[in-house]
Amino acid sequence: MTGIWDVMNNKHTGMRDTVYAAIAALYTLLIISIASTHVWPLVVDIGRRDARFAIGFHEPETDIINLTQFRWSNGDSTIALPQPPMLTPSLITLWLPNGRPTDTAPPRVTLTSDVGKLASFAFPDFRPRIYRLLLPPTARFDWAIRIDIVSDTVTPPNDARPLGVAVDTAILEPVRAPITLPSLWTAICALMIGALGFALPRAAGLAPCSALITSVTLALLIAAGIWLRPLETLPFIQRFVAILLIGCIGVTLLRILLPPAIEPEHSAPTISGVYLPVAMAVAWWMPPLMQAYLSIDGAPVVAPPWPVVWIGCGTFVALLIGGAAAYTRTGRSGLARAALIVLSISAVIHLGYSIGFAYTRQAPDFWILFRSAREWTRGGSLYDINAVLTNHFGHVFKVPPFYGMLFVPFVTMDGLTVLLGHRIMNTVLIVATALIWLRMWRLPLVSLSAASLLILFDFRPLADTLAYGQIDLALLFLLTLALWALRNGRDGAAGALVALGTLFKIYPVLLLAFFVVKGHWRALIGFVAAMAMYNGVAIAVIGWNEHLTYLTQVLPNIGGTTSWVENQTISGFLARLTDSPRSATIYQNEMVRLLGTLISGVAALAACVLALRPTSRDSTGYALQYGLFLLLMVLALPAAWMHYETLLIVPFGTLILHLRERTVSLPYAVAAAISFALIAYGNQWSFYDGTVHGVLTIAGVSYKFYGMLLLGGVLTFEALREPAPALLPRLARMIARPRQ
Repeated sequence: MTGIWDVMNNKHTGMRDTVYAAIAALYTLLIISIASTHVWPLVVDIGRRDARFAIGFHEPETDIINLTQFRWSNGDSTIALPQPPMLTPSLITLWLPNGRPTDTAPPRVTLTSDVGKLASFAFPDFRPRIYRLLLPPTARFDWAIRIDIVSDTVTPPNDARPLGVAVDTAILEPVRAPITLPSLWTAICALMIGALGFALPRAAGLAPCSALITSVTLALLIAAGIWLRPLETLPFIQRFVAILLIGCIGVTLLRILLPPAIEPEHSAPTISGVYLPVAMAVAWWMPPLMQAYLSIDGAPVVAPPWPVVWIGCGTFVALLIGGAAAYTRTGRSGLARAALIVLSISAVIHLGYSIGFAYTRQAPDFWILFRSAREWTRGGSLYDINAVLTNHFGHVFKVPPFYGMLFVPFVTMDGLTVLLGHRIMNTVLIVATALIWLRMWRLPLVSLSAASLLILFDFRPLADTLAYGQIDLALLFLLTLALWALRNGRDGAAGALVALGTLFKIYPVLLLAFFVVKGHWRALIGFVAAMAMYNGVAIAVIGWNEHLTYLTQVLPNIGGTTSWVENQTISGFLARLTDSPRSATIYQNEMVRLLGTLISGVAALAACVLALRPTSRDSTGYALQYGLFLLLMVLALPAAWMHYETLLIVPFGTLILHLRERTVSLPYAVAAAISFALIAYGNQWSFYDGTVHGVLTIAGVSYKFYGMLLLGGVLTFEALREPAPALLPRLARMIARPRQ
């Protein structure tokens, strides 16, 4: 009877979820239809943010008389405009300023579309013209209706380009009709967004009502985007479908690979925490699928590299074969262990590829340090004050003199040889950090925990540190040693290690707040003593003048933030809301800067409050509190590049250990896995080619920021599980007093 009841219950659940998905799909269709039918006419200003619409045109030019921008066609160019409403004729208007030299013949133009030839005409003279054409309804299943502009071309004496016809503006407006329906493309995408928007959170373990609310909220956001920014949203509506579909693939694969943990008191499905790295690795492989789709959808230079494709295909085949064999022998638990082993081997292979690729890069940051040290040995200064004052986010030496001192012994050597040695040192530090991590937590070298560590180290910020010639791997090594020292009660050594890291990059100084909150006064003494010793050596070698320059002219002038795409901090995210992600200059909006500083300060204060909770030094809870401050270093500073996120290996590694003896709800595991995937995969160019299409580009380039927010949420949740701090001694005694 129990088996029959389970079958009936599963059938009922499936029918209920189907009804919810249908409701979500129909609601999304309705709300997006309402939004999409109120955006007409659509006006595309050719020459301004038209990369999605102008195909085969030359670069934008400016009409200096009318102060307008336009593009020349190349003789066979295309204007792609969002599909007009279904079954409705449309009127297209083209503004064509004839900018050809007067000693050439006016252009002859033929316009065609999906339904065939629209018109053919010759310009009667050299004055600008406005042409209006009626487009019949089209049933083409595509995001765009495409207008081909075919013309003869001329090549002026001072311009080698073949110039067809100049295009200034394109306007698409459907003819008024009693009933306006969305295009077939928009309608299908809306239905899929609604259904998948419910299916994804439902598959991830949310309750039906929560999943429905999630889907409805997503539909409202997309509809608002269409209504307010139609040209920035409608051409990309299919990408929402792709994101949701790829998410469903990942969650489905996760549910196949991991055995559910039986906990009747939990409404959501749960998994064993020991398999959290499997969820993280599966999530890591979803962004390459998104890259592949973006490439198909017309985004240039964002396709996954071929080695990644081949490694991914090999991983999938190995999961099929190895998983099937393990499942046959030992069931679902064997399948999960086999998946962990396969994914860890895959991670090592990809890490090897990433490191090999990093060795071929130009290492611009290394050359800044090397050349500055060489300039000092030639009688100059480490610092170019004018460059610091102009834009310290550029290629300028701005770190403490101690760091520059380390390059002095090598400045007479060939720079490429020094760079190779620098990269070999960093590669050794990767291995050393992993071994220290295993030793610190007493993990066997051959174990599932060690395999999990291999997945963790397949971390793109780590490889980018190698590629750029940066120092973040040394910081990871030092701050991992500092954690080990703190766990063993060697606070003075921990302070000295943090001091050494601070002389490479200033932001490890944030750990002083952790020392204060935890009452590690010997760590503070060790920090001060070590700083005095390290700087004493640097002063003896480099001299006092360079230190005085750093303290008085460099350090006070390297604050502020930037909207540059690589800056994924709170302040950087806010700056991109009002400035271009292509700008690598100092951000000037003082109100937004103050807001970013305020929010960052609140985040830092929250971390301090969470660290007040008492934890044993040798516990994972203590290490998670320590990891919160490493997260602050890359989230709450005014500016921190993506490769700074190398430090987040510590909180992710601690989280894996913290949860390995527990059961984890599936939604929680998915959130942690998404956080890891967003941070660990890719960099600023993985999904962005430098073209700003509008609000979705601005939102999309901050994907690592969202990953860090998710990580912060997970760490906060775990920190809140620790006992509350006894802030008042009397209250503490009252709480501790046994009941009478």
